[in-house]
Amino acid sequence: MGVLLSCPACYCAAQGDWLIAAILVAVGSCMDGLDGLLARTAGKTSAFGAVFDSVCDRFTEFAWTLGILIFYLRNPLYHGLGVYCTFCAMSGSIMVSYVRARCEAAGIPCSRGVLQRPERIVMLIISFLCGPKGMIGGLILISILAYVTVVQRIYIAFSTRVSPTKL
Repeated sequence: MGVLLSCPACYCAAQGDWLIAAILVAVGSCMDGLDGLLARTAGKTSAFGAVFDSVCDRFTEFAWTLGILIFYLRNPLYHGLGVYCTFCAMSGSIMVSYVRARCEAAGIPCSRGVLQRPERIVMLIISFLCGPKGMIGGLILISILAYVTVVQRIYIAFSTRVSPTKL
C-alpha cells in the first residue's frame, strides 16, 4: 500500500499540492509500518520479505523526492536551492540505508543513528505542511542529519575492528 500511495504522493508534490502529498506520505508510511508488524505477529517473516520491504522503502523515498524535485524544477522562484537541497536530502537518505546494508552484510549490526527512516518521514511530512519554503528548510535539516547518521554508522563499523576484506 505504501508503494501504491507513493505514486500519487509524487504527483501531488510535483503539482504543489503539499497538503495532499503530506497525507499520502503519512498514510502510506503507516501502511508500510503495519505490514512488518503483521508479518512479525503472524510469524511469517522471511529474508525475502525483509529485502522486499527495504526495496519498497527505497522506491517510496525516490517517488516522494522525485515529486519534490519536479516541483522545484518547474518553479523558478525556488529552482536552484530547491533542486540542490532535494538532491542532498535524497543522497543522504540513500547513504544512511546503504551504510546500514553494507554493515549488516559484513556482520555488523548497525541500525543506530540520529536520523533513521521514521524520523526522515516525520520531517518530510512536516516539511510538506510548511510549503515550498519550509520544505527547503526541512530538506537542509534532513541532509545534515542524514550525513551525521552516515558518519555515526561508519564509526560504528570502524569501532568493531572488522577487517577491510569483510567490508
